[in-house]
Formats: sequence, C-alpha cells, structure tokens
Amino acid sequence: MDQLSHKKLPFGLGQTRLGRGLLFILLSLWVAGCGTVPSRNADVKVMVLPPPARCFPPVKPGLIRLPVVVTFPPGGDAFHHIADLVKGGLKQIAQETILKSRMKALWAKMESPIRMDKDLWLLVRPQSLSVGKMRTDLKQASTMHAVLEMVASPEILFGPMPLTTPVPMPPLQPFQPGPGIFQAMTNTHINYEDANRYFRDPRMKIMGKVLAGSGDRKLTIVGLRVYGSGGKVIVEAKLHYNPPVITLDSKPGYLILYLRGTPRYLPKRRVFDLPDLEYDIKSNDLLLQIADFVLKSDFRDQLRRIAVVPVGSKMDILKDKMNKKLNRALGRFAHVRTQVNSFEVLDGYADNKGLEARVSLKGTATLEVIWK
Repeated sequence: MDQLSHKKLPFGLGQTRLGRGLLFILLSLWVAGCGTVPSRNADVKVMVLPPPARCFPPVKPGLIRLPVVVTFPPGGDAFHHIADLVKGGLKQIAQETILKSRMKALWAKMESPIRMDKDLWLLVRPQSLSVGKMRTDLKQASTMHAVLEMVASPEILFGPMPLTTPVPMPPLQPFQPGPGIFQAMTNTHINYEDANRYFRDPRMKIMGKVLAGSGDRKLTIVGLRVYGSGGKVIVEAKLHYNPPVITLDSKPGYLILYLRGTPRYLPKRRVFDLPDLEYDIKSNDLLLQIADFVLKSDFRDQLRRIAVVPVGSKMDILKDKMNKKLNRALGRFAHVRTQVNSFEVLDGYADNKGLEARVSLKGTATLEVIWK
C-alpha cells in the first residue's frame, strides 16, 4: 500500500482540495444544465412598484340625438287633442310642454346606473335636453315625429353599483338639427388576466412553442404572464431548454426571464403590443450566463410579437352588451332602441391592475313613445 494513502494531510490543504473538487462538480453540473439555474433565478422576480399618477383628460360630453316617434292610439282623447294643436299651428313652447312629462321619465332613467354585466356599469350622466318640432306622419295619422337631443358624459365603470345623486331635468334647450346619432367617449379597464388567459389558450399555440433559432437547445415557452409595475408591463417568461450534455436525470434546463415594456395600441390588430420590450435588470446577470443560446434565438423580438394584450374581442363583447342594455323600456309607454356601430380604442396606459383605455362609441338611436 502506498505510504501516502493513509498519510494525514494538513487540515487547510485537505479543505482546499475538497473545496476545489466540489466547485468542479458544481460547475460541471451547471454546464450540463442541472438545477443551479433555477436556484439562481428563483428570487429574481421583479418587484411590483406603484405606478406613477396618471389619468386621461376629462371626458368631453357626448351627444345622443334620438328621433322620437310618438304614437297615439286612434280614438283616444290625447290623439284628438294633439292633432287639433298640430293642425292649428303648434308653437315650440307648446310642443315642449306636451313632451316634457315624457322627457322627465327618460331623464330619470338615463340618470340611473345601467347594469351591463356583473360588476360592470354604464353611467350616461345626462347634462341637457332639447326637442325639435313635431310633425304628423301622413301615412300613419296616429303617429307624430320629433327629435330629441341629449348631451351627456357617459362612462363605463367596474365594481359595485356606483352611487349617483339625482339632478332635476333642466329646461329644454334650443334644438340644433342633425342626424340621429349616439356618440360618446369613455374610459374602460382591461385586466391583465384577460391577456394571461389568452396566452394559456391552447388554440393560441403559445405554450410549448419552440423559439426559432434556438437550435438543439430547443428553447421552449412553458409559461407566460404579464403584470404591472411602475407604469410598465412586466412579461414573465418561463422556459425549458435542452442541456448541452446528457444529465443523469435527463431533465431539461429551466429558467425564468423578465422583460418590461410600454403598451401601444394597434388599431388594425386591435391589440396593445410592447414595442420597447427589453430584458429587465433582474435578468441581466443571468443572461450573461445563457446569452450564447438565448440571444442567438432572437428571443426578445419573438416575445415582442407574442406578448400582446388583445382587446378586440373585449370591445365586441362590450358593444353587444351595450346594444342589449340600451335597447330597453323606459317605463310603461317609452322604449329606446340603440345600435352601437363602432367601439374604438383611442389611447391607453398601464397601471398595476391592467390597462386603462379611452374608447369612442358611435351609433344610432330611436326613442319610441306610445302615448295613451
């Protein structure tokens, strides 16, 4: 037996050789893709910072111009009374008096919050009313026509039913002739979870996507989510990749990267994208270790194309709900029929709960009144 095989080494020298051996093993395992990357990256999460104070300018009052169709059942006293007034040359002040009682009911309905869905409300917030001259319908002797114009500041709100303070209907204003329209500008909120559900949807084929350019490493997206921090959108990407050599357990390498960007709305695609998406500083030192195969895969630019917040379907849903909710009875004798034709996003910015968006609504509306 070799004499050195049982010779006791000095404590410091033995510890040094042992430390070098362990370091060599750990480095070998890291190069092979074993679990040291996740352990380094486990506490890399980007802190959620409060967003900067920001809001859109006050919403300009919208315009709702409703052609009013008043039907009087033949033979009724009201019909004969109104017909005589019209034949005798009804003055504007008389017309206002006749319609004012019906307009008060409309005003009260438009002041009340309109429930669009669970925790989703429409506030019309009427400000003024005006009524145009009435005329009879030659084809339908029991029907009269007028035009009602309402100026309002509509807003869509999320959460519990908002509290409102009733305001008396103001005097009717002079009417300015024009087509029957429903036009408004409002703000709405788009939750980050909507985008995260989009990423998880198997039809999108995002989960399990192998990124182009990653070669034999097969850099694969296994998790993707967005959230807000400091007025930016944070993208958390969880990735698997093939290790450079076969490991004992043959498990893929795993890492999490964080990127941040500023939302921009693309009207043709009806999505918010992140054109300035860049690696967050928390990912930078990790990238120095894996840059050889992550950066060569052009991962950042590919993620810019994938990590979008779709809002088109949400706008379509809101439009359908508004069409249903705004086509409604206003008491026993009146019914408003509204068709929202367009629902366009004008601008948006990020906060910690989602994206705040300013939208423009345009459509048509008719008020039908049966006066008994």
